[in-house]
Formats: sequence, structure tokens, C-alpha cells
Amino acid sequence: MIVFSVVVKLFVDSADPEEISACVAAKGTAGVTTSGASLAAAARQAGREPRDLLRTICSVANGPVSVEVTAGDSDGMLLEARDWAAVAAGVVVKLPFTDAGMEVVRACAGERIATVVGACASPEEALTAARAGAAWVSAPVGRVGGVDGNDVIRKLVALFKTYGMRTQIVAGAIRLPTDVIDAALAGAHAAAAPAAVVRALDAESTRQADRQR
Repeated sequence: MIVFSVVVKLFVDSADPEEISACVAAKGTAGVTTSGASLAAAARQAGREPRDLLRTICSVANGPVSVEVTAGDSDGMLLEARDWAAVAAGVVVKLPFTDAGMEVVRACAGERIATVVGACASPEEALTAARAGAAWVSAPVGRVGGVDGNDVIRKLVALFKTYGMRTQIVAGAIRLPTDVIDAALAGAHAAAAPAAVVRALDAESTRQADRQR
């Protein structure tokens, strides 16, 4: 039997404050992942401004809120990073593992803007991001493009421990409840999952509790 009460933080991938609130209430999610594009789309649908929507999300998120930038150049990414980070203290800016992205990570570290880099396809990429000053690195679970993401996460845990780095690891590409288990077993600090997976985890936990009564 799979036990779903694993020790790993759950981040919900969403730009809907009501959905996020429900996930916090049901499964105690401890953070949110979203993107500038998702915030813009959700804000248009709700007749709101993206920054206002993000502020609401931060107020109900129960943890950090990661916002992925949409720009591809360093100047654009840094402007976005500053803009999103100014909304609330809990905002973490997600940047790509590119030369421009690493440049912005270093700039953000100097300005005390928290960043997450991903998706890192290898331990070398994640270590580079951590050394640049990223607070988080993201790595996919499962096999993606011939790479065993679970093995990458395990190596990252060992690397960061060896070098005494405080950078934390968030597992991405979560599609099934069992992916969260894999992320936890690999040693990830958090797993970013769609709301449907969070609901499935909560339903499984309820079924297990009912069977034990």
C-alpha cells in the first residue's frame, strides 16, 4: 500500500486564488507555482490586474509563490523580477537556466530577490544555479528526454549537502500522486503539482484513514 503522508512540501500549480485556498485547506499545501503568462490570462478573465491577482494569491498561499518570467533577455527578465518581487515578500521569481538567466539570478541575489531556476536537466546545471545565488532549483521527476529526473534529484541532495548549500530542491513535472512519492523518496524539499493531483492525494489520504477506522 502506498502511504501518501510523505514528508515533502506540496506547492500547487495554479493562478486561481479560490483553487489555491481549497488546496491549502484540503492538503495543507505550502506554496504556489505559477507564471507571468498564467497570471495575465487569469487576471484578464477576472477583470483584474496581474499584480493585484498575485497579491491575493500571496495572501492565501501559505508559503512562497513562484512566478516564472516571460521575457527572454536579461534586461527584460530583471525588470519582471523586480516588478513581481515588489508585490509581496513571499514572491520567488522563476528564471531559466540560460546565460541570461544566470546573469539575472546573480543580479537578483545582490538585490535580495529570491529566485528559482528550472528546469535543471543535470546536477551540473543545478549546482551552477545554486552557486549563482538561486534560493531554489527545479528538477523534473521521472524520465524526461532520456534523463532520469529522480536520479538527478538524489545527486543534487548529495551535492548540496557536500558543499553546505542552502538552496532547496523543488520537483516539477508532477502528473500523478505517485510522482509526489518519487520526489519525496529522492529527497526533494518540495513538489509542485497541479490542483488535480493535490485533490487526488487528499482523496487517497481520506480513503486510507477510513480503512484504518
